[in-house]
Amino acid sequence: MSRKNNTPSKINTDLKEAIKKFKRIKYDSSKDLLYKVLESDPINPEAHYYLGLIYSKEENWQKAIVHLKTIIDLGINFIFTNQCRMLLGLIYFKNKEFTRALKEFTDALESEEETGKIYAALSCVYHYMNEKEKAFNYAKQAFDIDPYNLNAKNTYGFLLSDYNINITKSIEILREVVRLKPDNPAYLDSLGWAYYKKGDYKAAKASLEEAFKYANDNIEIKNHLETINKFKNS
Repeated sequence: MSRKNNTPSKINTDLKEAIKKFKRIKYDSSKDLLYKVLESDPINPEAHYYLGLIYSKEENWQKAIVHLKTIIDLGINFIFTNQCRMLLGLIYFKNKEFTRALKEFTDALESEEETGKIYAALSCVYHYMNEKEKAFNYAKQAFDIDPYNLNAKNTYGFLLSDYNINITKSIEILREVVRLKPDNPAYLDSLGWAYYKKGDYKAAKASLEEAFKYANDNIEIKNHLETINKFKNS
């Protein structure tokens, strides 16, 4: 019975069912099936990939990293390898491991897939590493490649004002971003900060308070709002 359950056919059935459960957001039952697959096929890339996705969604970064890195370390031609690098980079970025994030995003760039998205990610990393020239150059490249991508537009617009390059253009870009996605706290925060850099503190406060309403646990938004309030009360 044990041998029968370990056949490629059984592994494939369990994997398909696990993916269905993942798509239905039934993460616990999906994980049970995925680990069952790994018992029979320890290097199954799809099982590791979906476990990496689930643990990322659950913000269990340590386990997510283990599964995502397994795929990369295998060095195989897997359709989702680049997505694994991007997700790893994002996890490292969230945990302020900027050097590791930079490596994953740079390696992802070698695939020549979704370069605009990767340039935007690299821009964010360099911004937090205080390498302004690289941050701005990558942001501009991301915007030039895909000017309709809202994340790229937001990154570029934010840096235009934060680095005092062209605040008028920054506000123009960020207004358009917020118009298209009015409930995104990151976009509202960028617009609020641009208004602050312009000296329009009333508009800045309104936009940042709206951002805070959607994400009151976001440290950067909180810091920007505190900056505005301190300035107004000084």
